[in-house]
Amino acid sequence: IVFSLLSDVFLTGSNFRNIGIAAAALAAVAFGQTFVILTAGLDLSVGSTVALVSVVLAFVMREFGLVPGIVAGLLCGAVVGIVNGLIITRFRISAFITTLAMLSVTAGLALNLAGGVPILGLPPAFGRVAYQYWLGLPIPVLVAGVTLVIAELTLRYTRLGRHICAVGGNEEAARLSGIHVERVRVIAYAICGVTAAIGAIILTARVSSGQPTLGATLPLESIAAVVLGGVSLAGGRGSIVNVAFGVAFISILANGLNLLNISSYTQMMIIGLSLIAAVALDQANVRRKQGH
Repeated sequence: IVFSLLSDVFLTGSNFRNIGIAAAALAAVAFGQTFVILTAGLDLSVGSTVALVSVVLAFVMREFGLVPGIVAGLLCGAVVGIVNGLIITRFRISAFITTLAMLSVTAGLALNLAGGVPILGLPPAFGRVAYQYWLGLPIPVLVAGVTLVIAELTLRYTRLGRHICAVGGNEEAARLSGIHVERVRVIAYAICGVTAAIGAIILTARVSSGQPTLGATLPLESIAAVVLGGVSLAGGRGSIVNVAFGVAFISILANGLNLLNISSYTQMMIIGLSLIAAVALDQANVRRKQGH
């Protein structure tokens, strides 16, 4: 309402298409982050995973073509997620420390592989995909939509989804009921790595090059979207569909602030404050329920 009153451009169809294209990568990453947070974990390495995947798929795509590049990118994301999960479960290191360290490792690896410069020479068709339409919708929006549907169906209707929520809700109870807690955690981080790779593919197509510094703001933005979507940081409670609303909130906020010529630095402050407010509300809700 505020942005529509302050900007004549905000409520136009072209602007909402721009919001959708800009939100697609964040949506994919946030959906994977949801799986991890539902297990009472956290993945701070999603941004550098996006950068590493961007570099890897660019190299492979330049040498071997479109499909091998996409497959290599997805596998790269899955490997990073699995490594995160194995370190957390095997060495009993907190998710915060593990993924913070992995952020540094993958960021350094991406910069080393690329030599600190963008990887050019990708197939022209790949770059065009980011701005093409199918069924009246931009292809990145359709990719994010398919990711949403698969993630929601997985959490709501599969055994894995129930196990993820059970592990986050009460790990000891889940273990006593026969759930392989460590395996579930590793799978959750692997899913997060794959969705980070999907986000990387979308972003790489938009810039038509492998970028070793891509996705720097995604850890904060993805966690903010998940928490704004009502997923508890304590784990065990949340919905992918609600996370989509969290993504929409952040994307619309960023778009509206851009239209009002608010600097990107101020936007980072506003998103950070939104995260603090969302976590504070979540904790207040937890305390209220415990009081009952």
